[in-house]
Order: sequence, then C-alpha cells, then structure tokens
Amino acid sequence: MDVLAKYLPAASVSYCLNLWQHYAFQLKIARTRKTKLGDFRAPGRGQLQISVNADLNPFAFLITYIHEVAHADVYVSHTPRQLRTMKPHGPAWQQAFQRLMQPVLTEEVFPDAILEPLRVYMQAPAATSQASPALVHALRQADPVRHNELKPNDRLLALRDLAEGELFQFREKTYQRGTLRRTRVVCKEISSSKSYAILAHALVEKCE
Repeated sequence: MDVLAKYLPAASVSYCLNLWQHYAFQLKIARTRKTKLGDFRAPGRGQLQISVNADLNPFAFLITYIHEVAHADVYVSHTPRQLRTMKPHGPAWQQAFQRLMQPVLTEEVFPDAILEPLRVYMQAPAATSQASPALVHALRQADPVRHNELKPNDRLLALRDLAEGELFQFREKTYQRGTLRRTRVVCKEISSSKSYAILAHALVEKCE
C-alpha cells in the first residue's frame, strides 16, 4: 500500500490496492518512457504484469494505472480464442475501463479542472488520453515544475502554437510544421522528407 500511496491521489489508494489484490498482477513503477505511460503484459499466460511511469503526476498515474488494469480485466474475462479476435482498445476494453474508473470519477479524487474533461473522455475512451487535448492540458497543469528542465527562456511550446512552415525539434528529430487536421498536425521530418501526423498539443522545441 505504501508503494501506491506515493504515486496516487490519497482518496484512490484503497480502491487501487483492491484492484491490485483482485487481479493479482505484478506492478512495476517504471522509469520515464517517451513512447508510453504504462503497459500490460501476460507472458506465457503466467502472472500478469502492469507497469506505470514513475514521473506521472498522481492524477495521470491513476488514469494510466486503471487503463492497464482494464487490460487485465479483459484478459482474465475471456478465453485465448476470444482474445485473438479482439482489438487491444476495442469495446471490451472500453467497457472495462469505464466500469473500473467509475468509482474514482469524483470530486474527492480529481479536482474539477481535471474531472470535467476526464468525464468527457471516459464517454468513449481512446487508446491514450493524449487523444483528448482538453484532458492533456488539464493534467499538465498538475505537473510539478521541474526547475532543471524548464527555464525562463525555454522554447518548449505546443505544436499547434507554431506557425506553418516553422522548424521545431521533437524526440530528437527536426520537423517543419504543416497543416492542422483535427487533432494532429501534418509535419515533414527534415532528414527524410517523410510526413508524420503529430498531436497538435505535443510539446516541441522551436528552432531558432
């Protein structure tokens, strides 16, 4: 319980501990991963494994934790044959995620600024909360200030705030900002000239 208490909102710790005990998974608190916030594994139908990034704020940690527990719920509720025909974030996972999140969708657990966009997102949850710009923005406001990373002259800003044609760096590559298409911006990677659709609210570093 001490492990969970370190990372979760206080009002959600007991519930999350019950989920841990019920699904009997191995929990790993992982180092920062650029490509994912958490994951679920069931190696050889052995003990279930869930990992969540350690650097998430308590609210993002809770959402990610239950996201992965929902995968565990789907896994133990269906046969191997059924699982082979299911999409990882299809209807079965969405329903499990919605059901498992319901007990913590309260003002006791989440501040109003996060709870409102979270409830909207949970109506049709996607593979990642990054698909909801409003939720991502609200969660970022709860991030601790990292003084060693953020400086007064820091050039980090949301991709959508760059002008078309401007150059920026993202995940150690240089891109040129293109046109906005719904929630993503089509950008050209300079070294390869290939186009990529990057989330409009992704934090990027503007090139001087």
